[in-house]
Amino acid sequence: MAPQTLYVLCGLALIGAFTLWRAGRKSATKSLRGVREVTRMTANLVRLVLCTAVIAFVQWFVVVKIQNPTATWITLIVPALLAANTIVRLMAITEIVTHHGGRR
Repeated sequence: MAPQTLYVLCGLALIGAFTLWRAGRKSATKSLRGVREVTRMTANLVRLVLCTAVIAFVQWFVVVKIQNPTATWITLIVPALLAANTIVRLMAITEIVTHHGGRR
């Protein structure tokens, strides 16, 4: 085999190895982003469940143990207002912004 052919093959092998390394790096970065999103979603779900349990317990306690109609109304209305505020904000999203490539 001629030395020029060997050089060309080695050059192509190096380009192929670099391409594989680069693709592996991109897929690893993409996988890491996916794991971060799932972790954030899980953490948000845990916070949601805990806050829901606290609000439900306080409401139950006030309705069952305290026989004051004003306290009952306040206990039921305040969490409803907060939930309605959250829902209105979620429904008010009018534009989805995506980031393509680059660093922040």
